[in-house]
Amino acid sequence: MAEALYRKYRPSRFDDVIGQEHVTTTLQNQINTQRIGHAYLFVGSRGCGKTTSARIFAKEINLAGLDRNDKRTQALDEAIGEGRALDVIEIDAASHTGVDDIREIRDKVAFQPSELRYKVYIIDEVHMLSTSAFNALLKTLEEPPSHVVFILATTDPQKIPATVLSRCQRFNFKRVAVHNIVARLRHICEAENIEAEDLALTLIARHATGALRDAVSLLDQLASSSSLRITANDVREALGATDTATVKALIDALINRDPAAGLNAIQSAIDQGADARQVARQMVETLRMLTQLRVSAGKPNAKANTELTEAERVTYADQAERASAGALLRGIRGFSAAINEMRSSGDAQLALDMAFLECVVDEARPASSPPPESSAAPINPTPPRPAPNQAAAAPRPAPSEPIPEKVVAAVVSTSAALSGANLDLRGLWQRAIGEVNKNNKPVAALMRSCQLFAIEGGMAQIKANHDLAREQLSDAKRAAAVATVLQQILGQKVNVQVFVGQPAAPVDPDEDPLVRAAKKLGGKLRE
Repeated sequence: MAEALYRKYRPSRFDDVIGQEHVTTTLQNQINTQRIGHAYLFVGSRGCGKTTSARIFAKEINLAGLDRNDKRTQALDEAIGEGRALDVIEIDAASHTGVDDIREIRDKVAFQPSELRYKVYIIDEVHMLSTSAFNALLKTLEEPPSHVVFILATTDPQKIPATVLSRCQRFNFKRVAVHNIVARLRHICEAENIEAEDLALTLIARHATGALRDAVSLLDQLASSSSLRITANDVREALGATDTATVKALIDALINRDPAAGLNAIQSAIDQGADARQVARQMVETLRMLTQLRVSAGKPNAKANTELTEAERVTYADQAERASAGALLRGIRGFSAAINEMRSSGDAQLALDMAFLECVVDEARPASSPPPESSAAPINPTPPRPAPNQAAAAPRPAPSEPIPEKVVAAVVSTSAALSGANLDLRGLWQRAIGEVNKNNKPVAALMRSCQLFAIEGGMAQIKANHDLAREQLSDAKRAAAVATVLQQILGQKVNVQVFVGQPAAPVDPDEDPLVRAAKKLGGKLRE
C-alpha cells in the first residue's frame, strides 16, 4: 500500500517544521538548558503541526545528550517516530472522553518509563474531555512525577477549564503562510517527480487556509488523478472552484450594480461544474483582499499585497478603487452568511444568488430613502382604525347611517388582531423572518429580499425586490411556510401574494374578515 504523502513527508526534526519558528525555537532552548516543563498546551487550527511538534518534542527530550550515531539511539528514534515507543503514549480525547480513561492514566503515571528517560502523554483534541475527566486530571497535571510530561493539543482552547489552562505552558501555533506552503509543495513535487504549475500550487495553498496537511493531502489526490501533471484547471475541478475571470465578473457586477450580469456569472460557473459554496468562499476571500488593498492604499509593503501576482495586483487595485467600502462590507457579510446557510440548504445556488442580489439591492437603494414598507400605501387603503386602548377616539358614523355600538366594538377588537393600519409591518416581517429562519434558512434568505407591503382582507401582500425572489417565494411550499408563520403571529388565517411593482389584483373587500364580522352584526360597508 502506498504511503500517503502527508505521512511520508511529516517532519521528524524541529528544523523541518514550517512556519512555527516561534514555538520550535523555545522548545529547543528548553531542551538545551534542561528546563523541561511538566505540562504543555499546543493550540492551533487543524493541520498546522501541533501533533507533529509534540512527537518531535517527545523524541528530543528523551534522546538529548545521547550519541545519535549509536544503533540503540537510532532504534529509539525510529520507534518514537513510528509511534511504537511504549513510553510515548498518544491518546485521542475525542474517543476517550470519560473519567475512567483519565483515571487509567492517573494510575499508570507512577510507574517508571520502560526504556526512555521520560514517559510522555500526548492528548490530542483535549477539549473533548468531559468535565469530570478534566477534574480527574487536575491533580496529576499539576504535580506529576518527575519522569512524566503531558502535552495537550487542541483546536478549541475556549472549552478547556481555566484550572487546566493555568497548569500548562501554552504555545499558539499559527496558520502556515501561503508562500511557505507553496515552497513545501514544490519540495515534495521535486522529490516525487510530480510536474505542477506554479499557479496550481498557489491555488492549493490558498485553499488550505494555513493547514499544510490539507495542502499535501490535496496534492496527493491530484497527483493520483492527473497523471503526474497538475494544472490550475485540475485544482479548480477538484475543488469545485471557478476561475478568476468568473470571480472578477461577479465582483464587477456587484460594483456596477448589475443583477443580470452577476446572475449570469453565477449560472455560468455552476454550469461549468463549480460548487456554489466554493464560489461563495472565493468571493469572501477576494472581497476581503479588496478591502485590505483599499485600506492599505499607498503602502507598498502592506501585507495584503504579499501573496498576489503582478496581474492580480493590477486587477484587484482597479476593483478596490471603484468599489465603495459599503459594497465590500455588505458582500463579505452576505456571502459569509450564504456559506453558513448552504450547510443546511438543499439549494446551494439559491443561497448564492440571494447573497449577491441582496448586496446589489442594498447598494442600489439610496441611504436617505425610506424602506419600501414604510412609504408604500396599502391597496384599497382603509381609514385609520383605533388601537385597543384608544376606543373612545374612534370616528363616529354619520347620522344618516347609524351603526350599532356592538358593531363598532367588534370592528375595534378585530382590527387589533389583523389590520395593516395598526400593525408594525417592518417589525412583523422581521419577526416572521426570524421564525422561518429557525427551520427553513433558504426561505428566510428569500424573505430578506422582500418587504411586507400590506395585510388586507386576509391577504399578506409581499413586495419582492426582483423577479427571481418573486418566482422562488411564490412556490407553493415556500409560500405556505411564510403563511404559516404569519398565521401564528397574527392569530388569523393568512394567504400570501408575492408581486414586483404593484399587486396583480386588488383585494376583494368581501373577503376581509373584519368586514364579514361587522356585517354579521348588522353593519354596512361604506366607501
